[in-house]
Amino acid sequence: MEQEGIKTLIVSNEEEITNNVDYSKKKEKLVGATFYYIEDQDLAIKSILHDVKKEELKNLLNSNFELIKQTFNQVGYKNLRSFKQTIFDFERFYKKAYFEYKGTFDSEIFQRVLKAFLILSLENKKGYFDKEILEFKKDEKLDEEKKTDAETTVLELFRGITSVDSKIFMNKYNCSLSDFIFSQKNWNEILNQNILDEKKVSEELYEVYFRFKQEKPTWLQLMDFWDLNEIEFDILVNKAKKEIDDGLYTHITDILHTISMLIYFKEHNLIHFNIESLLPLAISKSKELFNVNEKIRKIEDSSFREHSGQYGFYATDIPHFKQFMSEIVKSYEEKYREKNSERVKELLSLMESDAWLFAQRIILNNSEENLYYNFPILKEIDTNIFASKLCNIIRNNSNHILNGLNIRYSTQGSFNMYIEEKSWLDSVENHIKTSILPSADKILRAKINLYILPKIVEIKEKAVN
Repeated sequence: MEQEGIKTLIVSNEEEITNNVDYSKKKEKLVGATFYYIEDQDLAIKSILHDVKKEELKNLLNSNFELIKQTFNQVGYKNLRSFKQTIFDFERFYKKAYFEYKGTFDSEIFQRVLKAFLILSLENKKGYFDKEILEFKKDEKLDEEKKTDAETTVLELFRGITSVDSKIFMNKYNCSLSDFIFSQKNWNEILNQNILDEKKVSEELYEVYFRFKQEKPTWLQLMDFWDLNEIEFDILVNKAKKEIDDGLYTHITDILHTISMLIYFKEHNLIHFNIESLLPLAISKSKELFNVNEKIRKIEDSSFREHSGQYGFYATDIPHFKQFMSEIVKSYEEKYREKNSERVKELLSLMESDAWLFAQRIILNNSEENLYYNFPILKEIDTNIFASKLCNIIRNNSNHILNGLNIRYSTQGSFNMYIEEKSWLDSVENHIKTSILPSADKILRAKINLYILPKIVEIKEKAVN
């Protein structure tokens, strides 16, 4: 190059060429002058905001330019392409109604959600989280540190700190889990799975923010008990006890945190009345308030035992509270099972009205209708009633049902539904042979002998192979 008089421009990121002696020597001999590129960050961010299509949102974002810029720099991920995608993701998420309460747009909650969205989206794109949004690597080091300072432990649990990784993250943003407003599951659906449940977003905004603006719950006031005088503390504690006694709560979050605070105070000799009588009342009320999700038969999310309403439980590590939470989890499972009679009634009805949907309910597929593919709901159905309906419904419907059973029992996953329901299916087969077939007319007898029973045999053979 030098001999031919050709001038060359080298463009590179020197920060990524580290500890390279060979590069340094070559640069010294070949590079005459070095120029550094410094981006106009303000212009770059404004340019991205300019591309937002919703005019109303564009104005809101521009009015919060400094918040956006500060958060972008705080994350420290200077990838403008990722930032641009985050802004467009927020545009997809944004709905003015989320941030309105009693006819007034709440700028404070908009700013809090915007900041949380930017942080979580960009940190997620950096690959900071472990599998899911706000899921941190667990480790032993923090548990060792907890033993040295009980007060610090409680404050960290309150902030949602359960590991060194989560501590670094929360300290980086000087925040608590409650600052992220939505639940971990909701954030993961929004940012990782592109699922936007508007009802869930609105409900969580109300639960965590809007209802607290009306009146700060007793348990939340008690979380700052260090700043209370003794009279104020006693008044609030007695109020919390009465709220459990009288069953006044309408939110499970309030019940769990109230019991957590009372157990914590009892453990540390700050209260002296018996709280044992309150626990069954709290469990019963929680069961009443649980909204059963057809696809969630057990509460297996470990975070449920650590925090609720985005506030950590003070009593998380106290055995008495752990036992209480186990009883709460059982109460949900009980409520789920109590609805089995309704589920059975629907399935029996579907055998006649929509046998295709019956099959969708019981098989593993990508449909939203597959409510019971890994739940032995068929054991709840009276085998005599099922067998009678199977034989007497039209051929097309019995075909859908038998094919559904075939798929249900031949599909092997982390569960084996055939083992769970084998005795039920045997009973169905036996009732058809001993009770229905002997008294059937020739057409029904032909249907049973030529189709239904052979199909059941085929289903069983495939299930065990």
